[in-house]
Amino acid sequence: MINRLDKVYSKSKTIKINNKSKFVIMSDCHRGLGNNNDNFLKNKLIYEVALNYYYRKKYTYIELGDGDEMWEVKNYKNIIREYIDIFRLLRRFHLKNRLIMIYGNHDIVKKKESVVKKYFYKYYDKKTKKEENLLNNLIVYESLILKSKDNEIFMLHGHQVDFLNGTIWYIARFLVRYIWRFLESIGITSPIIKARNYKVTNKVEKRLEKWSLRNNKILISGHTHHPIYPKIGNSLYFNDGSCIHSDGITCIEILHGKISLVKWSYKVKKNKLYIKKELLDGNKSIRKFYIKKKRST
Repeated sequence: MINRLDKVYSKSKTIKINNKSKFVIMSDCHRGLGNNNDNFLKNKLIYEVALNYYYRKKYTYIELGDGDEMWEVKNYKNIIREYIDIFRLLRRFHLKNRLIMIYGNHDIVKKKESVVKKYFYKYYDKKTKKEENLLNNLIVYESLILKSKDNEIFMLHGHQVDFLNGTIWYIARFLVRYIWRFLESIGITSPIIKARNYKVTNKVEKRLEKWSLRNNKILISGHTHHPIYPKIGNSLYFNDGSCIHSDGITCIEILHGKISLVKWSYKVKKNKLYIKKELLDGNKSIRKFYIKKKRST
């Protein structure tokens, strides 16, 4: 299963970067219908504040899979209708060529150009009463390589090494769409959800870490909803976490040649509620991860 990553890597889109580059990587938003099954809803405002910040600061936004909950939802237009303000914000990134979308298992249908064109290129505007451009001409990738003069960073969602959610994803989708979605609404937890299935999560992360060490390349994924920032010299595997944590969202920033794991969440000060970004780990040079690894081999 790890060998599958070699194939994904070989056909990855590559972007050249330098020390002036700015990227923010988020995944696992699972934008839904705004109902009880919609895990994104509780963090919508946090996400919107964070994205506005990254837009103003001229970051490129990389959505590392499972941006939309396309397993539970059949009519994808309804997701856009529910979160049109979010998609308009994504369009602002898109118009500046600062939006990169990668598909995960829950939005794997985005790998089909016909699906992206049908549902994401345009939307119906209630005010103008006609179709308007949205993410027109968007290409959704399976993976991405950020390539600098000294090293590479390989990114993908991570379901590729998960048998149930990757290899036989259509069976998992059936279970989620027609069985577990209804059971979750009455409080019964789905065993398919990676954030709550620690045994499977650990297997997936170990496979991704093994590939990164074998190939001596930083690998960033999502999928498990488990934020990871490794110690220099121990590992090259990072995970951005998710946008549906109970207490906020986590993401990875790449800024001026350094990489950080950050969290956005609600805070209270003097009886006032506000949203704050905090550093969980990092602000370390990307080059140091490779230098330490080479010294230890």
